[in-house]
Amino acid sequence: MQRGSAILKQDSGPALGADFDNIYREQRGAVERHLVYLTGDRALAEDLAQETFGRLYELGLTRDDVALRNPRGWLLTVASNLAYNHFRGEGRRAAREEATAASAPVVAASDLDAVLDVRAALGTLDARDHIVLMLRHTGFSYAEIAEAVGLAPSSIGTILARAQGRFRSAYEGATSHAKDKE
Repeated sequence: MQRGSAILKQDSGPALGADFDNIYREQRGAVERHLVYLTGDRALAEDLAQETFGRLYELGLTRDDVALRNPRGWLLTVASNLAYNHFRGEGRRAAREEATAASAPVVAASDLDAVLDVRAALGTLDARDHIVLMLRHTGFSYAEIAEAVGLAPSSIGTILARAQGRFRSAYEGATSHAKDKE
């Protein structure tokens, strides 16, 4: 272990000591204010500030690091990037949810029995059949299905045809049992 005037560096981890502690105490408020300004959310700003200082801690500070020469600039840059990444991720998530909601059919009460029959029929299939049917009927190509299940794209047509046949049999059995109950 080496001791400097303001740095304590350990062999097994990042540099620790007075520099990190001083930077944290001096800059935490500015980083959080900046993130509150960017995000408009105090809790999110605190989380992102923790992530920002975590990245600084992981650096293993030395005297030549940019983070020590201009800590506020480095921290605000990292904090801004983390906030922008968060919003990009949220935007992609919201777009996926919106697309899923828009493509999901609205089921009327009269169709509830049919939906339950479909679910029951899918539940009788093995996992691979279930997956390939769901992927195909949500718009995936044969190549994408093959990659998802780890098979050759040339075999997907046959696998889908067989899965559809097993589903059809299971579905017809489920609907005939439902009619028998009436």
